[in-house]
Amino acid sequence: MPATDGQNSVQKWRASRGWLPWTLHKVYLLPLAGLFLFMLGVIELLREYSKRMGGIVHWAYEEDLPTATWGAYTYLPLIFALLAINLLDVCAQDVLRLEPYFQLAKPGGAPATVLFNNYCCNAFTASIIAFRNRHWVVLCVAPVSLIFRMFLPSLLAGLVILDDGSWVERKIVNTWPTIIDLEIQQLWLAAGSSGEGPMGSPELNSFFMPDPADYATPPTSLPDDQNESSLLTLNQTIYWSNMTCVSNTRRGLSPQTETNLTLTSQLPHGQQIWSWNVGNMSMGNLPGGNSSSRCQISTALDTVIGSDQQTLQAKFWEPMGYDGKLLAPSAFTYEDCSAFKVFGVIVDMQLAAGNVSDSNVTVLACSPTYQQAWASVTLNPNASIADVDMTPSTVKSLDTADFYVDGIHDLIASRYLTSESDVRFGNTTQLNVSASSGDPVIVATDSTILNYEEYVQEIRQYWNSDFIVTIDRFFSPGGFPTPVEASQQSFVIILTVASKAATLAEAILALGLCMIATLIYMYRRRSNFLQWDPGSIAAQCTIVAQLFKPSTKVMFSEAKLDMATTRQLRQWANGKWCEWVDEDGEEKLQVVDRSEASLAPPHPPPRRRDPMPHFLRPIWFLLECLLFAAILALFGVSLSYIRLKNINSLFSTGATVAMIFLNFGPTAIASIIGSFLVSIYRNLSSMEPWIRLQDGMASARQSVVENYGIQTPFIPLFIRRHRRSGILLTLSIVCLGDLVLRILSGGLFTPQLKNYLSPSSDLISMYNSSAMVNNVNQSDIQMTLVATGRLLNNVSFLQWASTDGKFFMVPFSIHNTSEDDQDEDDDYTVYSATTRGFGADLDCKVLPAASSDTSLAWNYKIAQAGVTKTCTVDIPLTEDLASRSGKSIHYYAPNGTDNSCQESSIFVLAFWDLRNITDINEAGTTALHCEPKIHIQDFHVEVDSSGMVQDQRPISGSSISSGSLFHNASAILADFNQVLAGQPRNFSSHHFNFSRPHGHRRHHQHDWPGRLTANAYDMTFPDDFMLKSEHLMLSVQTVYQTVFSTHLALWKDKFLERLPTHSAQTAHGNLLDSLWGFIPSTSLVVIIICLLAIDAVALMAVFAFRFNRYRGPRVPRSIGSLIPWVVQSRMLADLGDTWEMSEREREGYLLEKDCKYKVGDFSAVGGPRWALDYDYDDQRSDPGIELQDRGPVE
Repeated sequence: MPATDGQNSVQKWRASRGWLPWTLHKVYLLPLAGLFLFMLGVIELLREYSKRMGGIVHWAYEEDLPTATWGAYTYLPLIFALLAINLLDVCAQDVLRLEPYFQLAKPGGAPATVLFNNYCCNAFTASIIAFRNRHWVVLCVAPVSLIFRMFLPSLLAGLVILDDGSWVERKIVNTWPTIIDLEIQQLWLAAGSSGEGPMGSPELNSFFMPDPADYATPPTSLPDDQNESSLLTLNQTIYWSNMTCVSNTRRGLSPQTETNLTLTSQLPHGQQIWSWNVGNMSMGNLPGGNSSSRCQISTALDTVIGSDQQTLQAKFWEPMGYDGKLLAPSAFTYEDCSAFKVFGVIVDMQLAAGNVSDSNVTVLACSPTYQQAWASVTLNPNASIADVDMTPSTVKSLDTADFYVDGIHDLIASRYLTSESDVRFGNTTQLNVSASSGDPVIVATDSTILNYEEYVQEIRQYWNSDFIVTIDRFFSPGGFPTPVEASQQSFVIILTVASKAATLAEAILALGLCMIATLIYMYRRRSNFLQWDPGSIAAQCTIVAQLFKPSTKVMFSEAKLDMATTRQLRQWANGKWCEWVDEDGEEKLQVVDRSEASLAPPHPPPRRRDPMPHFLRPIWFLLECLLFAAILALFGVSLSYIRLKNINSLFSTGATVAMIFLNFGPTAIASIIGSFLVSIYRNLSSMEPWIRLQDGMASARQSVVENYGIQTPFIPLFIRRHRRSGILLTLSIVCLGDLVLRILSGGLFTPQLKNYLSPSSDLISMYNSSAMVNNVNQSDIQMTLVATGRLLNNVSFLQWASTDGKFFMVPFSIHNTSEDDQDEDDDYTVYSATTRGFGADLDCKVLPAASSDTSLAWNYKIAQAGVTKTCTVDIPLTEDLASRSGKSIHYYAPNGTDNSCQESSIFVLAFWDLRNITDINEAGTTALHCEPKIHIQDFHVEVDSSGMVQDQRPISGSSISSGSLFHNASAILADFNQVLAGQPRNFSSHHFNFSRPHGHRRHHQHDWPGRLTANAYDMTFPDDFMLKSEHLMLSVQTVYQTVFSTHLALWKDKFLERLPTHSAQTAHGNLLDSLWGFIPSTSLVVIIICLLAIDAVALMAVFAFRFNRYRGPRVPRSIGSLIPWVVQSRMLADLGDTWEMSEREREGYLLEKDCKYKVGDFSAVGGPRWALDYDYDDQRSDPGIELQDRGPVE
């Protein structure tokens, strides 16, 4: 029953809130709730951002994923999880250890078994015991703490995952829709019909259109962050040709057998020539054409017939010129057919016994049309067209103001006559039959049968493909670009939030918030008699001395419970009740018996005692040591497997098992070992003061004063007042190392790119890299500049050029045997080999400004073969120097006493903000003179099967700076330099015999290199508001080096000597297998092994120092376990006087008293067999009263 109000301090405790540890105050709980809210908010923010943006961050290539970034997204959530767990654990441990005291403080009392409750012993059973005892606060805290510890680290470690997904970005890309003028088109088309110039170069065909599509589009610069899956969509004008055809068919015709021995004598045995003559085939009108137009076509065609075929077909078509004239000896004659530009014939025949049993002849007439339209164009990563969404209302015929349509048609027609598509004899090597211009057209037959629509489609595709290649040359990517908006869609590597993990983590954090709210609410209202922390033995003895009624102490004394085990104590307490009674105006605790249970001590033999903790029992200790040894062995074997250099070994059974173990094992092991070490620490914390007391003569500091109730291993490391010495401090440090183990195990797998080399015989040497010949051609330079404009603007790609475009690598012939049985898209092979690279270095210097009213002039000196020569540049002030954009860069060839200046130097003049020549004095002007030098060096290159260089590394000490190769290459560079700077502008008629008015100038101005340099400057340094000489130098060097390496790459057969095919040599190369994935980090595995070894050593050290050190019947982990040992103790009365003292005051009092304490057998002096008291060997304790002379404290 409650006591009446009084002045005694014991009476006042119900009116006060009592003592609470700081971990149960708002000052701790509210920041902890803030941490949980912060984590919950960040998780939700990341999830919503990831959902909205398609990921948190992304990379175009897997190998671009930085290990540090992945580690940050893995380790930071895990660190926060462990921080939250340990901060919550400090609070939870205080709740669990103090719960018995709050149960005793209830006004109605509590069962006596509460005296022996210890919820800190086992986290898994605490919830079950609390539910059985109906201790709801423990039931609220223990499961939540367990859930945090078991699930939160793994959930947050896997919160951010790696995935692939579609990433869409808005881009601003450069296009070059400007078409070269009609005059240049006429020159190029005329030269192309003769197989010369940019239109007649087979070397450029593969460069410009490696993957012909159905449409031609302006060149577009591709973003630098593209990968192999990127699709770039933008609006452009598209160009294409169409073919509209009509036909007429005659059936049942019989051919004539050719008897001309000149034609038949060279036929293989059993073959013959049949002549088909069909006259006056009327062609219908084209759709939308003139209805009065009539076209009649006759054809005479000879076909070669084999001896064993049954069903044959002969096919032939030929174009006319745009003027309506046939361009070669023809199989057709016609009347009134001006609407048609292409004629064709299909002869189908069935043979029986060597004769025609059935036949039909189809004659077709077609008219090509050239069209353009506005469309949404989607480009592949190699700049080829993936998709076109045309706007129908914008379709129109090709604009003749922009395109020389007649010349385009004639060029396509002339190309056909020299292509393999022209199947007439005399243009093919199918048979050894020669034909003269007066002979009829002879074609072969084959068993591949095409119907009319299929054959027309074949003609249409050929014509359109050649049209696209032609139109593509007319775009000028060397000039200033036109920026347009584009959309880039890529399948990229993204870091995204795992939605389920985020939901579960948020639920756990919300559960933690509910728990904190419950604690704040509950502990403000709970009865609490505590005045200080009851964690020390002295504090517990003070509670026993002041709050327990003397009759209760007598009950404990008479029960002879000093040698009872913990289980026997609980059995004794069953049926008893702790209640509050009023004794002389004070509230006291009294244990009363509410059952018929005997007050006699338990019957089990007194020699029995509580079992020692698992780590101090030999059998369990040996098993734990074996487990540590097995774990270390598994990590060691796994480490040996993941360090293998052979990719095949990486997929062996042993390596697979090692990967599985390293994937799932470390996290589980770290969690288990963490719980194991905390268990050791908590058990030792409970045992340590009793081990010291058992030895006797223990000081207060070593035993009764120290608060061993705080069983969180990290508090002694950071709070000096609770710092402990010896083995417990060491264990605290080991537990801290276990936190590192848990962190590392969560991020053991890191994104890595592993390269494995295996010898390969797929590389065949094609060229002699030790010899060069000089075949620089002026027209070749022109086409090189066209190609360079595309390379510099990231429009096209060049094989066997270095990734930075500065070197040409001597190529190999690649025969990938691994692709023979695979689809082309299913295999991407990269080779590693050593080859020679040729490039140019350019040393540039700034010249001082110079000007006059009529010209600009400079003089500078160069060193040539040890002789200093003076070079001059004199540039008239003309409007050609200005530019509409205000930025103009010009290349000039200097003058000198001989060709040395033109061969060994180049002059560059740049203007900034010069739109009118009259403003030249106000414009920013920079002049450079540059001296090129050949650079020959060997490289380790990585190249794919198509010849695209993926990476190159120069070989130290392999540069060549003397000898015949260096001399010949230097001569090539000198001629190249002279031709480059001396080119008349705009690809003039120097090669095509077309005079231009400025061809007489001493200085040879050339637009293309300057325009390329200006464009390169703008793209590289877009933020420059004034011309910077160092940036200009870099742009000039980049353009010059790229032009030279591109020139060597495009015309390699003119500079390098091909090796004979009969003596081809296999190059020394390797097949490069690259494996990207989440691979265990070797360094982390080594660190984990070291930490596990430290844990194993700590376990053995604990066993060595604490095995059989404690011999008591039990280790008191509750106040009830302590009472039987102190009810007859002399120290109890002394400690009862300290009730009104604070914890610090009691500690100072006991330390000042400097008594020694002991726990053990006091039966020799008439006391209990096991008790806690002053050590009777201590002369400073009360000598007049022995323990055996004292009864229970009244």
